[in-house]
Amino acid sequence: MNSLTRFSMRLLRFTGFTLLEYLRSGRVAIEIIATLAVYFVFLRRPMDAPYFFSTLGIFTPVLALYTTAIIIGLGDRPQSYVSLAHGIGRGTYLLGLFFSACAIVMGAYGLLSLGVALLNPPVDMNLGDWLLGTLPLLLNIGLLVALMLLLSPLVLSTGWRLLVLGLIALAFSSNFIGGVMLEAMPESGRALLRAVQALVGGLLVPAFYGFQLAVTRDYSTPTAFANLLAQASLLASLLGLSVYALSRRDVIFSSQ
Repeated sequence: MNSLTRFSMRLLRFTGFTLLEYLRSGRVAIEIIATLAVYFVFLRRPMDAPYFFSTLGIFTPVLALYTTAIIIGLGDRPQSYVSLAHGIGRGTYLLGLFFSACAIVMGAYGLLSLGVALLNPPVDMNLGDWLLGTLPLLLNIGLLVALMLLLSPLVLSTGWRLLVLGLIALAFSSNFIGGVMLEAMPESGRALLRAVQALVGGLLVPAFYGFQLAVTRDYSTPTAFANLLAQASLLASLLGLSVYALSRRDVIFSSQ
């Protein structure tokens, strides 16, 4: 058995173990209730494909925020030393948490899609349209889960988390920094602010365009495929950075 096969088996076992722990904890009831609520409130009415993907494009990130926070809480416990002591490795441990959170959120998305397809199918959507809209949405789920893992106390120290959150805030700062406040800054400060906004804001573009791509399902331009590649590349980068950061620091789990 080669190293890749052993890694895959360890990752699969730990992901299954984490999912089982999540089910045993009963916290999955929140996802079930939220999924049913979204269906009965938003998806029983006559609808078209853009409405379907817009609704789930908003619901799945919100659900990902909750689910990932709970998964991180399950992983950030002293009991987790037992898992690491059995030699699964830090990278396997972190990726197991990632795939567990993604599996729960994507499972909710799949159940909603199945329910809509059986009980209230959009008039303008077939299987091909569903696949074209689903791919960018699933990549966005992965991006959000990976970002939350990176920002967790398990991976980054407080100082680094504040730095990353500050950069994200700067990416959106054009919405609230302007007019008199912007004019009061020195020219060098304005230039630096614009540079940071352009740099960090550019990293957020694939996620926003991914949502738009899911709604329109317009793959007629090379930009659409380039954005899928950008989403996948950003996802791999976030996961790689998280694994690297975890490998460079002492693992100290919460005492709660």
